Amino acid sequence: MLKFLFIITVISLQNIYTQEIIGNSCTHESSNSPGLCKLLTQCKEIRDQVVFFHKLPQTCGFEGTQAIVCCPKTRRPGSISESKCLEYVSYTQEKEICGHKIVKRIVGGDRAGSAEFPHMALLGYQSKNSDNLRWLCGGSLISEQHVLTTAHCLFTSSQFDGPKLVLLGVTNINDPNHRQEIKVVEKVAHPDYKRGSVYNDIGLVKLEKPVEMTSYVRPACLYTDSVIHVTDGIATGWGSTESVGRSKSENLLKVTLKIIDHQTCSDSYKNATNLDKGIVNDIQVCTGGGNERKDTCQGDTGGPIQIYHSSDATLCTYDVVGLISFGRACVGAPSVNTRVSYYIKWIEDIVWPDNSQ
Repeated sequence: MLKFLFIITVISLQNIYTQEIIGNSCTHESSNSPGLCKLLTQCKEIRDQVVFFHKLPQTCGFEGTQAIVCCPKTRRPGSISESKCLEYVSYTQEKEICGHKIVKRIVGGDRAGSAEFPHMALLGYQSKNSDNLRWLCGGSLISEQHVLTTAHCLFTSSQFDGPKLVLLGVTNINDPNHRQEIKVVEKVAHPDYKRGSVYNDIGLVKLEKPVEMTSYVRPACLYTDSVIHVTDGIATGWGSTESVGRSKSENLLKVTLKIIDHQTCSDSYKNATNLDKGIVNDIQVCTGGGNERKDTCQGDTGGPIQIYHSSDATLCTYDVVGLISFGRACVGAPSVNTRVSYYIKWIEDIVWPDNSQ
């Protein structure tokens, strides 16, 4: 009888202890941000990190065998992007036909496979003097209805109105197969971008309707870490294939470029008159071909610098780490790209507003 009462007392004390823990305030050690102690099953953000990214959670205690974790009280920038990345992966084909292949040598580039970069987009511009449509900027599909590009690609020029149409699903501009052309209904440049500037050069295009998800049309993931943990990135685009002249490619090209350290890049642009702040490492990342004649060029602007997503849960998927912004000629000084991770919260608030509270 005494043993039975002891067991009941222990169970009751455990229940009281558990109830006291759940709902308590906690602080995330890594970010020093506030959180609440919740059961792991009740905290989707931490659960996704455990299941898909194999990150150990910060625990407050346990209820039986179930962890009580420190769940973020406010949304962590990047959490929506990571969740959406996992969602879009369901459209991936088998590994052996997803097209991933590192290339050693756009200027000096190779042709991309037909479904290798299913997030690649082209922005079409209407001529002011004719009915001609010109594909002048690149972009990356990042949701069912949004394309990420540079801010300077969104504005009207003396020859062309802003982007009117987005082309998806093809590697050859003239290929009718798998082709999706969708009208642009909204253009949003970053609020801190000033026309003609090279800073905060990032923008979003909203499509008239959601894309049809296929093996040839699927969003990329966004890279959320401020530090890029690899040495190479892959640039893709339909831009010029010559360092002199403007011979654009009808085929999507890919090229592997070195990620250039901040000091080297800054030294390359120290006399540039349009860089009053120099190269700003927080918001820009530089790439180049080293001693090889490889680079991005005219017509690639707005397109992505991407790396392979490392998680097995996101097979055949790329992370967009940068947007091709500007350079000096096509081969020479490093190209300067907008660093996507700095703008994650701004992107999420616009693209997924229902999840941004």
